[in-house]
Amino acid sequence: MKQASTRSVFLPAALVRRAQANAAKFPFAKAIRDQIVAAAQPWRSLTDEHLYGLFFGNTIKRSWMVWSNGYCPSCKKSVPMYTWKMDALKEPWKVRCPHCSDAFPKNDFGAFYKSGLDEKGVFDPKRADRKLLVNPDGPPGFGVDDGEGYVEGDKRWRFIGAYLVYGQWKQAVHGGIVALSAAYAVTGDTHYAHQAGVLLARVAELYPTHDFGKEGVMYEGPPRSGYVSTWHDACVETRELALAYDRVREALAKDKALAAFLKKPAPADVLRQIEDGILRDPQKNLDKIYSNYPQTELTVAILKTVEGWPGNRAEILALLDKTLEKATAVDGMTGEKGLTGYSVYATSGIATVLALYARIDPSFLPDLLRRNPRIGEMFRFPLDTWCLGQFYPRIGDCGTFAAPSPTYCGVSFSTNPGVGASMFDFLGRLYAATGEIGFVQALHHANGRKTENLPHDLFAESPTAFQKQVSAVIAQYGPTPKLASVNKKEWHLAILRGGAGKHERALWLDYDSGGYHHHSDGLNLGLFAYGLDLLPDFGYPPVQFGGWGAPRALWYTMAAAHNTVVVDGKDQKRVSAAITERAGYEGLPAGKTTLWRSEKTWQAVRAEGAALYGIECYERTVGMAELPGGGFYVVDFFRVTGGQDHAYFLHSGYGTVSTQGLSLTPGPDYGNKTQTRAFRTDPTPKSGWSVVWALDDRFKTRPKDAPTVHLKLTSLTENASAGLCESWVAPGNYNTDTDGEWIPTLLVRRQGAAPLDSLFISVLEPYEGAGGSKIRQIHRVGETVEVTLRDGTVHAWDALSGKRGS
Repeated sequence: MKQASTRSVFLPAALVRRAQANAAKFPFAKAIRDQIVAAAQPWRSLTDEHLYGLFFGNTIKRSWMVWSNGYCPSCKKSVPMYTWKMDALKEPWKVRCPHCSDAFPKNDFGAFYKSGLDEKGVFDPKRADRKLLVNPDGPPGFGVDDGEGYVEGDKRWRFIGAYLVYGQWKQAVHGGIVALSAAYAVTGDTHYAHQAGVLLARVAELYPTHDFGKEGVMYEGPPRSGYVSTWHDACVETRELALAYDRVREALAKDKALAAFLKKPAPADVLRQIEDGILRDPQKNLDKIYSNYPQTELTVAILKTVEGWPGNRAEILALLDKTLEKATAVDGMTGEKGLTGYSVYATSGIATVLALYARIDPSFLPDLLRRNPRIGEMFRFPLDTWCLGQFYPRIGDCGTFAAPSPTYCGVSFSTNPGVGASMFDFLGRLYAATGEIGFVQALHHANGRKTENLPHDLFAESPTAFQKQVSAVIAQYGPTPKLASVNKKEWHLAILRGGAGKHERALWLDYDSGGYHHHSDGLNLGLFAYGLDLLPDFGYPPVQFGGWGAPRALWYTMAAAHNTVVVDGKDQKRVSAAITERAGYEGLPAGKTTLWRSEKTWQAVRAEGAALYGIECYERTVGMAELPGGGFYVVDFFRVTGGQDHAYFLHSGYGTVSTQGLSLTPGPDYGNKTQTRAFRTDPTPKSGWSVVWALDDRFKTRPKDAPTVHLKLTSLTENASAGLCESWVAPGNYNTDTDGEWIPTLLVRRQGAAPLDSLFISVLEPYEGAGGSKIRQIHRVGETVEVTLRDGTVHAWDALSGKRGS
């Protein structure tokens, strides 16, 4: 479709004037404007020839990592994943070790590259002067890279391959386009637009020839797809290129000097080249911009909008409606796992795109919500699952072991969104359209619980009015969302809440094992209390140790790495790899809740998940009850029928562990490819033994002088062995270069002829200080647990009904 106008769609003149007025009136807006201009300065003095030469052809392999689990050839220290340092404008064609700062490659690759350029400015390795491939300051071959990497025996460091992606492309070229186009938008200085145009035109010329699926390297192996970058980054980068073009298009339409430099008859021919290469080619090659749902669909919407709005408005709205219907199908979410990662990658991406449309049309968001009412659920989901204002359940590939999440994760907040949309403003618009108080509380919390500088939006209609509205809402309803227990039956997550203030707690139960980026974590149990994650999921797999298929990465996804029961040493059914993402998540093995009680002083939930293992019974009932003075305890009934080996695993966070009632001696390893060691076992313990964790406040989420938090587990399981082992975890994210740590883990195990019938019964009590327990006695009578408190009160929990009596 031919663009009806050369004017910007997403930054019309009225918005630009508003930005100028805000920058003149509000210091926060001036700071945003000044930072945008400053970010473009590294390119401002570059000639057109220099800018044009920054982008490269597809003739050198591009690698997503130098070496995913490698080390520095000089200092030999570990440098995994994305930790090599690059600065393409200050130090082109070099990467530096983050430890010793040695630079690679040792040869002058810039000179080698220039010697191989053909008449179109594309590198041809056959033309290049290989005499330049020498280390002038050391052993001639050490650290030398001809584009295929530096090879030392069976080891290969792809210095240039990774530099092309993270240095030359992301920093010098793509980064330059974004920065220069933004500077033009806030200043009106056509020099910035001209420079952005040079880069855009060169990218448009070569972008269609790039195919990461054929020319890239991922984890030292074959990649999937993409353009310059791999698929997920290519998707967002293409969207950002289109938005950058939209910002400068009106200036480029008048830029005869640019047309002359590019040897085009007229500016219209330059626009056509850019639109063909950046707007239209991706729409013909959707696999190159494939990404987690619905990122591809969002990018296509932007491409089409820049190409033909407002003439294709109806088409765009229909595309968005169709996308949102699927994107909100699972309790308002896509169904993809990784609650603080991939799950909200969808919500944050949707928010960023919808906010752009809402900014140019005040009726857009209210109308969209009327047609797609589950949008409210989408952004409510991260509120409902936010626990203690500090944590989220780490379900699937997301987060760091035991680490807090102190900010609402439904959008990506930034106090300087540049010319992009402010998520503070977006949540404000959502509140106006839905009346959901929690959206205001979330944005207020993300701003340090103050209204100063809200909404951090250069294009805000009235920052003063926005701040007054937020102040009024907080004054009336308070700064903290009032969250009740919640059961997300489609997403298969139940959260029981109780207490208040320092005694606030949340107990969660995940009752499925499916969806993209999932783990084998059906009936996994989690608990937040006293400012700590007391039953933490391990988090995002440590792919820095050799990729997704490496033993340590696979370990994080295994059932034995979770607080659940493993049957016959196997993982639960996980079939997401057998379906395509856009086929949906219906039909995956999942559990369902068969009991739900949420009373003032106690709560309970039961979920059955026999389909997770294809056995007769796989069911967990958990209850949480308040104790006098603000403490609480959890009762846990886990019933399994089927198979011949039932292993109940449970771990807490960083800390030490002690036992009572167990006689532990070295025992056999569990095996089954788990990352566990140091097994000590009591083969025949008497019911009533206990384990106590004394937990470290690794992330300083508790008051400085607060007493140590303990977690005591008392087991009433009969005819089972019990013991401790150590489980391997990687502190930090996938860029962490540590070799990991080992945490104490409980293993209760029953083995016998199939179909084995087991009932694991445990009572967990967290408390502060060494003598903080408020429970006098725990007793089992059949399948009933009696908990006697210090004041003599008796709570009775029945395994069949989950009901608590006093």
